[in-house]
Amino acid sequence: MVMSTDTSTSAFDRLEHNAKALGIDFSSQEFATLASTKDYTSDQIQAIVDVFSTVEQKKHETVINTILKMSRLPLKVPKTFDNFNFDRLHGKDAATVKALVNLSEVHAGKNLALIGPPGVGKTHLAEAYGRACCMEGMKTYFLKATELNEKFIASRKASREASLMNSLVKPTCLIIDEIGRCTFDAASTRMFFDLLDRRYMKEGPKCIIFTSNKQPSLWSEFFESTDDLAAALDRAFDEAVIINFKGTSYRGQQREILSVGAGEAEPIQN
Repeated sequence: MVMSTDTSTSAFDRLEHNAKALGIDFSSQEFATLASTKDYTSDQIQAIVDVFSTVEQKKHETVINTILKMSRLPLKVPKTFDNFNFDRLHGKDAATVKALVNLSEVHAGKNLALIGPPGVGKTHLAEAYGRACCMEGMKTYFLKATELNEKFIASRKASREASLMNSLVKPTCLIIDEIGRCTFDAASTRMFFDLLDRRYMKEGPKCIIFTSNKQPSLWSEFFESTDDLAAALDRAFDEAVIINFKGTSYRGQQREILSVGAGEAEPIQN
């Protein structure tokens, strides 16, 4: 068997990498020994590597699709960084918003708050960030603040608080959209504190993304227990990036406004 040392070593290393991704204990040394014993040609070795690579890629795509389905992010018309209009952003901190595509926050374990009036793109960016996390293999979960409140109440009624909390702590990226659309009672506020506290202590990459029309300093009007809320926000924003949006709504740019008359039609003059 005649082959370049560099080429064969590269092929063996690639197969070991693919095997590990597939959960198979098969080292490059074992593959090299097998190839030598069987007197495989370079083409045969490459064919084996190609098969492993294809199977590994297929498994990766299956995992990503599963993560996306479980994320509750829209799939038919997804919000992505590519279809967000970054050209509308201006000001000295616009570059920070554009840099969200790097996912630095989740890798640094920082939370993210997108604050501003309706229609400026807060939810779009939150969903785009979550989808990008999914594409990197990181579990993401999206829910409205109203849905979170409903889950808190339902879990208490069913005595399933621990199960719910575990499911909300587990995702790498948790998105809570539209804080300020409902009021959390004292018990739900305590659960909100517990959620943020447990995610604060979570190891590894993590991020909670909040969106709201209100500044965090005004969130107390949506939670009944001031002490628990203060403790929760202290943990949530210990290390965080808060982006304040100003300006007019993106929505309605494709709107058509027509003007027509009503009533008796005027006679046509000859």
